[in-house]
Amino acid sequence: MRPLGIGVKTRWITAFWTGLFLIASLFAQAQNYCITPGGAAAGGFTLAKDKVCVNDVVTITSASSNVSNVGYNYDYNGNGLPTAITNVQNHVYTTPGSYTIIQVGSGGGQATGTIACKVVTVLPVDPVKFTAKGCSGRQAIVNVTLDANTGQYDYFIINWGDGQNSNPISRADVVNPQTHTYANNATYTITITGTYGAAGCSTPAAAVNSTRQTVSFSATITPVITKLTTVSDNSISIQYQSSTGTNVQLLQKDASGIYANTGQVGTGSGTFTVQTDSKQVQCFQLAYQDACGATSINQSEQVCSLVLDVKAANKENDLSWQPYAGSTSATSSFRTYRIYRGSSPVGSVANRNTTTYVDNNTIECGVQYCYKLEATIGQTIVTSSQVCVTGINDETPGEIKDIVVSVEDNHPRIVATLPNTGTSSSYTIVISRATSPTGTFEVIGTTNKNTFVDESADVNSGVYCYQLAYQSNCGHSSPPSQPVCTVFLSAQSSSGIDWTVGSPFTPDDVASYSLEIVDSTNNTKKEISMGGNTHYEPDPNDPNLQSQRYRVIAVSSTGVVSYSNFFTFRREPKIFVPDAFTPNGDGMNDTFVVKGIYVDQFRMIIYDRWGGVVYSTTDRTQGWDGNVNGQPANKGQYIYQIEVVDLTNQKTVRTGAVLLLR
Repeated sequence: MRPLGIGVKTRWITAFWTGLFLIASLFAQAQNYCITPGGAAAGGFTLAKDKVCVNDVVTITSASSNVSNVGYNYDYNGNGLPTAITNVQNHVYTTPGSYTIIQVGSGGGQATGTIACKVVTVLPVDPVKFTAKGCSGRQAIVNVTLDANTGQYDYFIINWGDGQNSNPISRADVVNPQTHTYANNATYTITITGTYGAAGCSTPAAAVNSTRQTVSFSATITPVITKLTTVSDNSISIQYQSSTGTNVQLLQKDASGIYANTGQVGTGSGTFTVQTDSKQVQCFQLAYQDACGATSINQSEQVCSLVLDVKAANKENDLSWQPYAGSTSATSSFRTYRIYRGSSPVGSVANRNTTTYVDNNTIECGVQYCYKLEATIGQTIVTSSQVCVTGINDETPGEIKDIVVSVEDNHPRIVATLPNTGTSSSYTIVISRATSPTGTFEVIGTTNKNTFVDESADVNSGVYCYQLAYQSNCGHSSPPSQPVCTVFLSAQSSSGIDWTVGSPFTPDDVASYSLEIVDSTNNTKKEISMGGNTHYEPDPNDPNLQSQRYRVIAVSSTGVVSYSNFFTFRREPKIFVPDAFTPNGDGMNDTFVVKGIYVDQFRMIIYDRWGGVVYSTTDRTQGWDGNVNGQPANKGQYIYQIEVVDLTNQKTVRTGAVLLLR
């Protein structure tokens, strides 16, 4: 419509409000002028369409020839004269509904003004809501849901996304499932357009706003059970692989041999957990389930559980099971059974129909052994539940033969080599003790190691002999071992040292002895080979050998070493005191001199018969010349006291009488 010029528009506005004032002056109260025009003359106008869609243009094509100064309100509410008036003769509605257009003008041959009204219907263009599912056979199923707005469409067109459109579908029929079958596997986008037949919207409704849904079809890959693991007596875990986005249904064989739906459905790859009696063989199968709830004929191989039984026998555990009951094929063939003890494989069986296995690898009594059976079928691994038994071994342990006892840190220490037969990982060594190889042995202790230290023995008091017995954890005991005895070192005479001949080894005897010597005065050490001798005498004339520490080293024929106790051999200081002397100057026995060995400190005091000191010295090389204060002493008897501290810091006191002769 061509815009008015400024002068024309000014004259139109003045005339319009003059006509409007005339109408308003006739009616003092507000009213719906479309229903009761009162004294107003009838105006008139025409519309291009009285039904349009949201966002379409409503156009007034012409006004009556007897009307002038025309104005319009496109959403008249029936409440008096509208205050918003425009001379624009087109309008766009953005909300669906029914709207009244009122025309206000002047003319018509009357001074009352003119009124004319028309109703326009604005139709919604909401997207059509629907769901789409891809089913077996490349069939798509569409379900449409209509609401108050989309339910106004007259008919519907489905674009299936493969270049095919449906015929127009009526409002009554579109609420029923609509189906379409595709020729090829692919992903398709489906759209639905709602259309008004009579309205003639300027653009097809939902052509832009339609909701889109996709469906996908691909070559169906048979689902695969990759792992079946018996978790407990009433639980089985099943891992599987399948096509991404495709539902997988778990089937289980019932007592009649028919596979029934367990009600468990997964998508893609995952894990099923089945509560069932897993102490019996249970068989399973997978089947694809499409979005429409139909079960595909592409079903997996039948996979069955394994039930393992284990019984303990003497020195072995016997395993048994039923042959694998699942199906096999060219691509899923039986490969092997594998037996696990704990977490380590201990054996395998290649024949599907071989259903026993004997584990006799170091079976100990009282030890628990746990087993699992694993079968590999193609790419599927089936694992039984763990079964445990306690081992049995009635074999009597062999005798403990290799033993050595040695004195270490002032206590006998025993080291034994365990028997070669009838042993177990848990055991007890029983230690018995006597004071001679032929004495009465009494139990003094036990240990769960092959070493024992006798803390209660006093190695400086005598010989200790030991016997050992091995007890397995089943309570079976070996015979007592041959006795072993400590080497006891002592002095059987004042002139030397001696040691016992009992062997500290079994089964060997002593091949030779050596003597370790430590000088107590200067801590020097040396070792003397003694061969088979069991007695040693230090040099009695050596003034430096007053006190020495000894230890015997016994050596077996195989080079094993055993030590005796330490023993200190000590000689008393030797003091030689004359009983008379003659201080007459003849050069013979003129002085009273004391001789001795092993003397470190010396003191001598001479007393007369009344107890008076007549002479004293601390020099052991000096003696009494028989004089007192430079004058010859009277002949007769005198008393002496000699104090000596030897090289070991031991003090010796000697008293006696000496006769002075003239």
